[in-house]
Amino acid sequence: MSTVATLLTAIGYRLGGGITISPTSDPSRAICIQWLNETALWIAGICAENSSDLGRIIGTITTIIPSITAATQACPCAVTSASHGLVTGDEICIKNVVGMTELNDTEFTFTKVDADSGTLGIDSSAYTAYVSGGTMYKRKYNALASALYAPAQEGWIVKDYSRDKIDLTTEKILVDYSPIETTKPSKFYVDGSNNICFPSYPDDAYTIKIPYWQLPTALTDPENTVPFLGIMDNVFIEAATWRAQNRDEYDITMELKWMVFLNERAQRAIAMRKKTQVGVGL
Repeated sequence: MSTVATLLTAIGYRLGGGITISPTSDPSRAICIQWLNETALWIAGICAENSSDLGRIIGTITTIIPSITAATQACPCAVTSASHGLVTGDEICIKNVVGMTELNDTEFTFTKVDADSGTLGIDSSAYTAYVSGGTMYKRKYNALASALYAPAQEGWIVKDYSRDKIDLTTEKILVDYSPIETTKPSKFYVDGSNNICFPSYPDDAYTIKIPYWQLPTALTDPENTVPFLGIMDNVFIEAATWRAQNRDEYDITMELKWMVFLNERAQRAIAMRKKTQVGVGL
């Protein structure tokens, strides 16, 4: 990855005469950094549209299925589950309880009491006494940043040395799923709170990786790191140089050409990176 200072130096040389980009130079450092920020936003969108791994962030989710070892006949019903990993507000489904079978195949909103227990928000005073067993399943995971740009069209479940694909879909497909089904995930969607959600409850503890693109943090200091690896350096340098060459006589048609240029050059870098037989330095 390169710093803003490195790119500014390269832009100065590209403009001719080894110009040092500074607050008083023409173009100024502030203007050049603004151009770099605009370029970063454009490249983020192009990467997302082309499912590129350049500039993406990998969200890793480990699905949790805590076991129940006790449940009370009380209001509210309290359950014991060692190191359950749930938090207040988690939506869960309970299955496989022996004795207090009224809890089975039912969805609850969990309230955490401590690391080993919680309540279900129901009155279980009249339920059958708990005997043994039971598992809590969770299908919604808050694993994404708040400034979400776009998720990938697919992710994968890590399994030994292989990857099992899991596809992005929409919440509308929930009509085709049983709300209490447990199965290995094959699809996911992103809800309005940037949660990764599975249409059905994951039936086991899976490690799921889903790439997504986040809006790049604004570059303000010359030592900031540019979030697209060295493979995009020339794209940044050429794009900012193009803007600099148009600074004296602002021509809107040149701006439109800049957008076309950036799209073409970024896609070329993306395609190069995807060809694994081609060595590209990072």
